[in-house]
Amino acid sequence: MTALVMAFSVAAVAVPPAAASASAPASPAASAPAAKPDRKPAPIIFYAGKLTSTQPSPLKVGDSWVSYLSLFDAKRRRTGDAGVRCSAVQVSPRGALAQCTRVLRTKHGQITLLGLEPVAGARPVTGVSTVTGGTGRYTGLTGAARVTDGPRHVVFRVTPAG
Repeated sequence: MTALVMAFSVAAVAVPPAAASASAPASPAASAPAAKPDRKPAPIIFYAGKLTSTQPSPLKVGDSWVSYLSLFDAKRRRTGDAGVRCSAVQVSPRGALAQCTRVLRTKHGQITLLGLEPVAGARPVTGVSTVTGGTGRYTGLTGAARVTDGPRHVVFRVTPAG
């Protein structure tokens, strides 16, 4: 008899889920409404004025150039600068494509972009770059950036992934 009592006291008793929920009080977490899905992060927008550019004209395949820009936030306050390095990979009478690496440097950190984009002439053109990383506030940043490049100004609209 002692062995039988001891076996029951050590053995685990399985309770069916329906019985468990009926006999146990509901925990606050179980009765809380389902969490809302995360909202997409807001885009980060920068405006830039070109300070220098070594872009040759006319372009030939293989031409490379650099540009330096003054960077402003969405409220048009100066927030940093940007460096750009591009190489022409295709040139035709209809336009040109360049592979460009851009580093946007702000007081909060840096964002790096890489893309194959149309080259601006007299009018603005828009291309899409990949966000390849960041530092500071932007550490771990991924996503895409729409880059609208004109003769004197550039707009960066960085859309974080997620």
